[in-house]
Amino acid sequence: MPRKSSKVRGAAAPRPHLKAGPPNRSPAAAVAEAEGLQVPGDGASAGAEALELLHIDPASDGDPPPPPPSEAEPEPEALAPSQAPPEEASSSGRSAAGGSLDEEAVRKLHELAEAGGEEVALTEEEVHANDQRQEDEICALEAIFEDAVVILDRKGGQRCFQVHVHIEIPDAIDVSTRLSYGDGTLKYGAASDAGADADDLVYKFRVEHLPPILLTCLLPASYPSHRPPFFTISTYWLDKGMISSLCRMLDMLWEEQLGMEVTYQWVQWLQSSTLSHLGFGEEIVLSKNDVTCDADKRACLDNGSPNVIIPRMMRYNDNKHHEAFLRAIHDCMICFSECPGVDFIKLPCHHFFCCKCMQTYCKMNVKEGNVVKLLCPDTKCESAVPPNVLKRLLGEDEFERWEGLLLQRTLDAMSDVVYCPRCQTACLEDVVGNEAVCSSCLFSFCTLCRNRRHIGEQCMSPAEKLLILEKRQESGQVQADQQRIVEELKSLKEIMKDAKQCPKCKMAISKTEGCNKMHCWNCGEYFCYQCNRAITGYEHFKGSCALFPQEEIDRWEVQMNPRVRRQFVAQAHAEMHVQHGQAHLCPTCRQPSPKVGNNNHLFCWACQKHFCALCHKPVPKTAQHYGPKGCKQHTSDP
Repeated sequence: MPRKSSKVRGAAAPRPHLKAGPPNRSPAAAVAEAEGLQVPGDGASAGAEALELLHIDPASDGDPPPPPPSEAEPEPEALAPSQAPPEEASSSGRSAAGGSLDEEAVRKLHELAEAGGEEVALTEEEVHANDQRQEDEICALEAIFEDAVVILDRKGGQRCFQVHVHIEIPDAIDVSTRLSYGDGTLKYGAASDAGADADDLVYKFRVEHLPPILLTCLLPASYPSHRPPFFTISTYWLDKGMISSLCRMLDMLWEEQLGMEVTYQWVQWLQSSTLSHLGFGEEIVLSKNDVTCDADKRACLDNGSPNVIIPRMMRYNDNKHHEAFLRAIHDCMICFSECPGVDFIKLPCHHFFCCKCMQTYCKMNVKEGNVVKLLCPDTKCESAVPPNVLKRLLGEDEFERWEGLLLQRTLDAMSDVVYCPRCQTACLEDVVGNEAVCSSCLFSFCTLCRNRRHIGEQCMSPAEKLLILEKRQESGQVQADQQRIVEELKSLKEIMKDAKQCPKCKMAISKTEGCNKMHCWNCGEYFCYQCNRAITGYEHFKGSCALFPQEEIDRWEVQMNPRVRRQFVAQAHAEMHVQHGQAHLCPTCRQPSPKVGNNNHLFCWACQKHFCALCHKPVPKTAQHYGPKGCKQHTSDP
């Protein structure tokens, strides 16, 4: 039967989060507990050092751990859309350059075959029948397990192959181990609590995919009629005693069905029953090899230290998650379109969006210069888009612009960085003496007036310097550089008439409309536009400063209230007629109102009352006031 397919999951399994601990706990202990380390007693510093040896970043939540220097692998999130997910094996007929564990398994297998004694004497018919049954069995294995089967080169006419057995996990399983760090090197501690040292560290993490068990088989000519296959079992996360127990179980399966093909039953049993057979029903416990146990010669393992094995298990689990993500169909939360995972960009915060939307989003922000605000598009996330993702999405020129803007913005935010007036190189300012020395052209200058350093002399103010340069300009003695300074100072003078300086970064900001709570786009500082003080919320405007100036309120009322807007227009119209002597005073409020045409029935824009232009009396009803016995409604002014 085919192997059970694993569930498709798009995000890596969450790692332990920081839990509340007792008071007076050291930061190292908090970091160790956040990564699943239970630190007994005074083991806080040991826990932090153990995390470093495990190559695990305490600040990352769910990211794959960086590989050791000897096993450098590309980050799964940095795969290009055209790249296929990594594969464990290939069924092309020849094995690729495998790892040392695979080579060790094949070497030991051939040693076992050579020491297995003489072959059973077979008739020609039995040899032909066994050869046909072996070929059919291998074809069946390739059809069922596909890429998990690797066919190796024949040796002495005997078929040899490897099967990467992926263990079935219903949902997820915890992996724990006891670590000893007493002598400065990280190694496995005692397997049980009884023999454990008080300073041992307990590390636990959760996985949904376990590294496969490698079953390497060599089929003798007498298989399956008389003898079983020669085999070895290899893995790096089980000890020799556990692997030996699996070898003995495969021997029992052969004895139950002598003379029958058995490799499929072996693979199926390893796939479904390994964890239960080893007693790992709810949790897998990693432990060191027991040198006193009677190990099977067919048991191969990698005697790696915990700081190698644990990151490898985590990295394999994360890679499998990423492979499942690439194969699945997802919804983009920007354009709401459905696309396969290879067309998505997955950020370190585990939010993902389609490549087109992310490319448009990044290019738009870089074009507008919003390099500091180039965060995850999710509204509730504040994680930054990493540079490796930006390099994939942006063109070469756009990425260089982003790097330049980011460097420029970073330098501008530093209060002790100034620019050389000669070559524009960033320099560190000596704040005490208001001076700096350019590292490029070695020019020593005053950071206030940008001239040559003048020790002991008082530096002139920009206004004084502008006055001197303007006089030089009138006499024609201003050089090109000084002309540029004159224009900059004049522009700054005009800008500061209608602008305020940010109290943090001194950037000039002008308010065109809205409230007096200002936000500096350069450094993110909030300040009051009325008093120019840094603020945090709206409590500041309960004092003498108003949140909205009166002219802004009046402008909004004119825009939002049609009646107020009509009054505003009528007032302007009346004031225009007053200048020409064509307005009539309202008998109620004494405000002037214009007469439109020959109509004597006027409407006051101020008090909203009707009155007559002839008798200047209020008009409650038009039919009663105008007529044969009253005033004429239509007459021309004298």
